[in-house]
Amino acid sequence: MQPRTTPTQPPARNFRPALRVGLIAGLTLGLAEAAQQFASSDEMRILGTMIIITGFSVAGFFAARESGATQRAEGTSAGAISGLIAGVLVSLVFVGVSLLLSLDPEYMRVMQSQVERQVATQAQMQQLQAANIDLRTLTQFSLGLAVACCGLGFPLIGLLLGALGGGMGAVTLK
Repeated sequence: MQPRTTPTQPPARNFRPALRVGLIAGLTLGLAEAAQQFASSDEMRILGTMIIITGFSVAGFFAARESGATQRAEGTSAGAISGLIAGVLVSLVFVGVSLLLSLDPEYMRVMQSQVERQVATQAQMQQLQAANIDLRTLTQFSLGLAVACCGLGFPLIGLLLGALGGGMGAVTLK
């Protein structure tokens, strides 16, 4: 009688370290996002954006290393999971802080003045008035658009940059 053989299954991937790295990175980058929203200068906002974007790649890199990924595909998967989790957390912080700030009348006045600066010409202002759109409505629309775009954008950017960092992290382990 021949022994019964079972097909060999690939080893189960250990994504627990990637989940942990994603949570830590998401909380850290979420703090950076919250601080960015309170920044008074454009330069500080740009710096905050660069920190967040770089953070997604670094999270993917560490997720691949912590998972012990030896091949690029494993590292990419671990990095993608980590980046996605971090992106979702950053997105939640962005939406929460934006909604809280929108309740502050002073913040809405500052936003409205920024929107007014962007509507630079008198002709643009006349077009808005002809369409029955005032600056308050335009400000609310721009806030809603920012919440929608960043709410969807952060997880996607986190997924892509985390996968990129994870692929690089697996290659450096060899």
